Order: sequence, then structure tokens, then C-alpha cells
Amino acid sequence: MNENEILLYERRGDAVWLTMNRPEVRNALSRELVTALHQAIDRAAADAETRAIVLAGAGKVFCAGADVNQYRQAGDRQVVMDDGGRLYDLLEAMTVCRKPVIARVQKAAFGGAFGLLCGADLVAAAEDTRFSLSEARLGLVPAVIGTAVVRAIGPRHARATMMLSEPFGVEQALKIDLIQEAVPEAKLDAVVERWLSQIRAGAPGALGDAKRLLSNVTSPDLSSDEIRQRALEMAGDRRADPEGQEGMRAFIEKRRPDWNPE
Repeated sequence: MNENEILLYERRGDAVWLTMNRPEVRNALSRELVTALHQAIDRAAADAETRAIVLAGAGKVFCAGADVNQYRQAGDRQVVMDDGGRLYDLLEAMTVCRKPVIARVQKAAFGGAFGLLCGADLVAAAEDTRFSLSEARLGLVPAVIGTAVVRAIGPRHARATMMLSEPFGVEQALKIDLIQEAVPEAKLDAVVERWLSQIRAGAPGALGDAKRLLSNVTSPDLSSDEIRQRALEMAGDRRADPEGQEGMRAFIEKRRPDWNPE
């Protein structure tokens, strides 16, 4: 692991930790970092030994959002769209990734970083963390992360958060389901490890299909009949799958299934 890299890729047992490593600029999302994150998500997703992915930020701050020093020079409309496409595609990769994605958050998650939380499946935040979608106060719109935001917290909460554009803390983040747990920063790793242990109790293929099911249910491109058919097919496929067979046998025999050695 090269400590000079903007993104650290580290295997810890059966989990891959992706640590944004630009603490001198509060892990601001540069073009290079967004690209590196997308490549790392794809790499971990393709690794059969990886059960889950943890996204973290080096230093005092998880991520302060876009790299203002870089993006303020992007006055050309096409350049802005290209930059937005990188982040949009990263969030889509997190959403369709068949591995659970956990975000470990401290101090701040603004703008694009808010989108990273919405692309994750589980979010643990330090109690003093602040969150913000304040783009309107800059004459902008969180358009690129909007799809992920609506998927994560629903249109009503997304509407209020964007309209008010006011920074808020963990109490509100819990209320709108942006995060699942808030603890003192020193206990963040313990929460992540507890979640990883719980993830190991689930069959890897079943968890991947659960993410696919959720994508189907929320897809605007599928009719209600298509969603119904895919749900029924998935139920049948899961029962016939070796994981489904092993899970049922383990339940009847009162033992752990073979994917959960703990």
C-alpha cells in the first residue's frame, strides 16, 4: 500500500477498505479520486474473496465534497458535464455492486460526499458529523447526485434538504435515513466490524441479489408487471441456488451455513 496514493486499497480479512487519502484538502473529490474510486469499486466487486467494501476518509474529515480548486476552473459546459458523468457513474457502480458497501464517516460529508453516502448501503457517522446539500446557495443544483439522493432518502426528504440547503447534524441524518448509526468517532470501527460480522451471516449471492432486487423495485424503466415477474423469478432462483439449499439444510440441522464460519 503506497501512502502517497490518493486512494488506499487495503484488504482486511474478507473486507476491502477504500480510504480516500487527500487529508490536506479534506479528501476533496478531484477527477482523479473519483476515477480511482470507481476503478476500486469495480475491482473489489469482481473479487470472489471480498464480502464487503468499506469507504473511509483519511485524516480529520471524511470528505468535504468537490475539489473546488480544480472545478472552479471548469467553465466549459462540456467539461462540467464530463466531470459530473464521472461522479454519476461512480454512484451507479456503488448501487449495482453486488457487495455491501459501508461508509465510515467523520466530521463532514458535503455535496458530492453526500452522494457517496447515498450510494452506500450502510452509513456509520461520528456524532459531530455535519452533512449538507447547500448547492442552491452557490447558484447550483445537486443534479449529478440527485438520483442517488432520492433513492436513499426518498423524494420528500430530498426535496426539503435541497430547498433549505442548510447544514445539519446526525439527529436529522438519522431521521431521514441518510445514516444508520451515530456514535463517538472512537467507536466507528467497532460499528463497522459489527456490521461486517452481520454481513458474513448472510449468503454472498443472496446479498448481491437483494441489492439487485432493490434496484429493480425502484427502477423507473420497469413496469409493475416486470417488477413482479423479476421478483418471482428471483424467489425461485434463490430457492434452487446452492446457497438456498445449504441455508435450508443448515437451518434444519441447527448449524451455521458454510459461508459463515464465525
